[in-house]
Amino acid sequence: MIRNIKSIISIYLCLLLVAGCKKFADVNVPSNQLSSGNVFSTNSTVKAAISGMFVTLSTSDSYELQLGLSSYTGMSADELDFNSTSDTYDPFLNNAIGSDNTSIQDLWTDLYEVNYQANSIIEGITNSTATLTDSIKQDALAESKFVRAFCHFYLVNLWGSVPLVTTTNVTVTKNIARSSTDTVYQQIIADLESAAANLNKNYTFSGGKRIMPNKYAAMALLARVHLYLGNWQKAANYADSVINHSNGLYSLLSSANIGTIMTANNSEAIWQLSSSATTGYTMEGQYYLIISPTPSYLISDHLLAAFETGDLRLSNWIGSVTVDNVTYYYPYKYKLKATNTTSLAENTTYLRLAEQYLIRAEANMELGNTADAIADINIIRNRAGLGNTTATSKEEVRLAIEKERQTELFTEYGHRWIDLRRTGRIDAVLGAEKSNWTSNAALYPIPLNELYNDIHLTQNPGY
Repeated sequence: MIRNIKSIISIYLCLLLVAGCKKFADVNVPSNQLSSGNVFSTNSTVKAAISGMFVTLSTSDSYELQLGLSSYTGMSADELDFNSTSDTYDPFLNNAIGSDNTSIQDLWTDLYEVNYQANSIIEGITNSTATLTDSIKQDALAESKFVRAFCHFYLVNLWGSVPLVTTTNVTVTKNIARSSTDTVYQQIIADLESAAANLNKNYTFSGGKRIMPNKYAAMALLARVHLYLGNWQKAANYADSVINHSNGLYSLLSSANIGTIMTANNSEAIWQLSSSATTGYTMEGQYYLIISPTPSYLISDHLLAAFETGDLRLSNWIGSVTVDNVTYYYPYKYKLKATNTTSLAENTTYLRLAEQYLIRAEANMELGNTADAIADINIIRNRAGLGNTTATSKEEVRLAIEKERQTELFTEYGHRWIDLRRTGRIDAVLGAEKSNWTSNAALYPIPLNELYNDIHLTQNPGY
């Protein structure tokens, strides 16, 4: 499953230069070599390793971990259309992805690449005999476990049961079987609980910038994980902790400022990644705002129809351009395609507070606390300039939450695609919209190259 990199020297340079190496995940070196004291011998090299891991997340060569997680899943669901014919993207729109699809391969590889970096840091610090500052060791271990959980979270939600990789030992990883989804989730929860217990509560460790996960980022992801698993009380408790017990760190942006939802370090952001210092804008801004003369990525008619009249999210988060009397709508949450300022104005945002209100609403609805669920729905609706929901029954509230998640979280890293599958609604919704929809398409195919390289891997049904 996991292939090779040229040498340990390139890994070491990648750490020291804080640069994301494309094939960092693909190593075939002795299991203890990377985690030896040669790399993790000083506080500065530990910090460089952590920086390198987050650089890989934010500057993936093929953009899968930023744009891909949103655009591929958006096309697979009912959020996005692609405004031209593409052998790579048409299969996502048509839910007919082949196991040889290069974008599927790249997304799989990139997630395991970053996961490898997290594992190498965990092993390196654990095995290091050097005198490292306790706080640096604690932060690095916690941040790496958070990232490992993040990678496995997307792997298990896009492919189902996947190899659970918690080591850099090539004798273990080169022919590793798929673990059950329960096993993967157990590891995700263990990593996030450890991260939440050891990460800082604020952002002083990152200079006040929200570009590194803190305690509440781990708790926010735990809330999402427990929601997905149907652990309603835990989901509600974790979301409530982020909303009400985070020392005033977080607050929803006002209706007047809803258009700036992706600005760097805004009060709603829980975890962001810095824009590239070389390009000056986010990957989302770079690609979603290509309009020459028409946008490449289009908002689907189905998503447009989901917005109510007067919804500020429609007017602020969706752009439009008219060419030859045809109006094209495109994602506009990210406003900047480039900037010449030294302080980057927008950051890629992976976790924000609005999701926590919707998690708490869904969990409370399932627990029978309908009034509390409705109150949280209304907080999100009112911020969007809308009146209170008319939903009253449990089923009405459930569908109201689904709709608010659709209009609030669109093009944000797979929410709609995963929501439809986890709630069992994917066949009903996409089956009604797409003539060629089949239930097997709810999971992506295991990449063909991985099946060739790992004799213990098996393919998902229908591929």
